[in-house]
Amino acid sequence: MTASIDTSRWLKFGESSNAEFFEIEPNVLAVVPFDGCDDNAETARESIRIQLDRLRTRGVRAGVLVFMDRIMSQDAGARAVYSEAPDPAFQACFALVGSTVFGRAVGSIFIGLRPPRVPTRMFGTVEEALAWARDATISTTR
Repeated sequence: MTASIDTSRWLKFGESSNAEFFEIEPNVLAVVPFDGCDDNAETARESIRIQLDRLRTRGVRAGVLVFMDRIMSQDAGARAVYSEAPDPAFQACFALVGSTVFGRAVGSIFIGLRPPRVPTRMFGTVEEALAWARDATISTTR
């Protein structure tokens, strides 16, 4: 089991078969996978669809924090979807949060093998990831 993530101040707006989706603030979303989940092409498509539905409906561009420590495995199909499916018009960046060796390894493999169409970086803390996501949306907002 990984450390819990305090989502009590975030607005939940969706759930997929392997994660919950939150709005941290208007221009920052969070993807909080269920502890020990697997990520494949189907779950990746669900994730991107839920994020884009939220952003397109609201007409907002946002950075997305993804909590990597909870993911047990991620296959090549998931990496392909995350590489190709994001819409840079609505998804400004992906800030991958990983504090465990395994979470950082999954994130680093993802970034190294098939980086997404939007800027993506690995962070050890939520605070660092949040600051970068905010900067990414501010620097690209009209």
